[in-house]
Amino acid sequence: MDTADAEGPHMTDGNPESLRQQQTRLAAELRSAGRTWVETAEVFRDRFRLNPRVALRVVRGWSQAKAAEEWNQRWPDEPKSFKSFSYWEIWPGKGGYSPSQDNLARLAELYECSVADLLADLPSFRHLDSATGSTPVTPEGVKPGLQGEIMVPSEAEILLRDLLGRRPGADADTPPQAETAGLYRRPEEVNFAELAQVITMWMQRVPHPQTRRDLLGKLTAALAVAATAPLTDLAGFTDSATAAPTLTDPARFEPATLAHCEAMIPNLRKQGDVLGAAATLPTALAYRRIAEHQAKAAPHGPHRDHAIATYAELTQLAGWLCFNMGDYHSAQRLYDDARTAAHDARAVELVTYILCTMSHLATWQGKPRIGIDHAVAASAWADQTGSPYARAYAADVAVRALTADNQNHQSKQALDREYAALQAALADQSPSQSWWYFYDESFYWATNAQNLLKFDGAEQVLAATELALNLGDPGNLHNRSFRLLYRSEAFARQKNIGLACQAITDVLELTAVKSTPRVEQRVQQLRRGLDPWKRTRAVRELDRAINAYRSPPLT
Repeated sequence: MDTADAEGPHMTDGNPESLRQQQTRLAAELRSAGRTWVETAEVFRDRFRLNPRVALRVVRGWSQAKAAEEWNQRWPDEPKSFKSFSYWEIWPGKGGYSPSQDNLARLAELYECSVADLLADLPSFRHLDSATGSTPVTPEGVKPGLQGEIMVPSEAEILLRDLLGRRPGADADTPPQAETAGLYRRPEEVNFAELAQVITMWMQRVPHPQTRRDLLGKLTAALAVAATAPLTDLAGFTDSATAAPTLTDPARFEPATLAHCEAMIPNLRKQGDVLGAAATLPTALAYRRIAEHQAKAAPHGPHRDHAIATYAELTQLAGWLCFNMGDYHSAQRLYDDARTAAHDARAVELVTYILCTMSHLATWQGKPRIGIDHAVAASAWADQTGSPYARAYAADVAVRALTADNQNHQSKQALDREYAALQAALADQSPSQSWWYFYDESFYWATNAQNLLKFDGAEQVLAATELALNLGDPGNLHNRSFRLLYRSEAFARQKNIGLACQAITDVLELTAVKSTPRVEQRVQQLRRGLDPWKRTRAVRELDRAINAYRSPPLT
């Protein structure tokens, strides 16, 4: 049987393959059989409903970021980002941009195909020629596209479309299907950076504000259901239509269950960054409960310390999600619990991280001197870890607390300490703890921008935010939103109202699926600061965007 004709999901060790695994296996089989990249891409177009520009990338197993990396190695003087590939792949649909002739030629060289292969999905009008038969000819192995169907740019958009129940021919208001929970059976395989990008671009295609709000509500509900699915796969747990998953034998220590909880933490952190705290918190709390049972059941020694540390990290994560939801009381209670557990486990680097998050919470609540206390304690513990990330982040939260307390000189000194520790962290090739995933050079520049907003000029703020945005992970919508808001404030100080409004609009689009009270609070503050210009076109357009992306309106 020809590989391209095989139907149904394959099995790996008794489990269904993920879409990515299916594509990797199929590409390897077709290439082994002597198929060219173009021939393999034609099979992918048929099987996975991809347009040719996507198919020619996916057959190589490249993400959009990887394709951009390959491009930049070949043509460093004409660099591209993953977003360039996304725009080209969405085109000619709404929100996409057509590649130039030069870019098409380079894409063809990159994918080892012809320019015509990249454009095979565009319409042909040869049949209008009287010398041609009346029936349009479709290339062998390629099915005609459905009219009005949005081209699928990636696995992330397939996930998004499935969550919304939007199959070919379905209406925009079709409710999510019941099987959406199964989409997250392998959540560690979800590319949240790509999903974030697709969500943002996809929502921009929905023109009517009420339709957009209805769709956002349904997407949020579907994600909340889907996010709990991994719990049902754990051995020893039961589930029902009316109750959350529970341990069938909470007194038994299961190393595999503990390992699964630990492995889920990085995924949950990224899920919260992209999909919002409310959609992630129930799952984080459920895993925290599982880890608590494992900590109580574990035998004394390394297993117990490991279980308590896992419980501490999940507790801190739950506190962070509560913080972003505006529930500061719960966040403080969870942080206190996490710090106590981390000390019990003698997890010094985790203690440092938790103290840093406690400092952040206090400073945000308008208690910078308490924030300074926590930052000083975090710095003392960081010195015992040998981790440059711990030292750098402890200095970072100190900068924010000292800035909020109007201590200009001391905050600048803390910035210098942070920069030195950051350089050591960037030079360190040894593995770092997973919770430092968010901390990089872009984070330093974002904190620098906050400090500059307090003590220095708008030009310097704009330069710092430019670095923060360019160096940061575009999939971390939470961090990106705050950096855009710093930029908006700087533009407003320059009385560049158009650019200030555009930066806020960008945040509204980035957080369209699920914003957080902290983001909303800053948006409202900045919008109130624009009241002197409320009759200008830029502010009126901003108000329309607020009404389109938020329900109820913020103003």
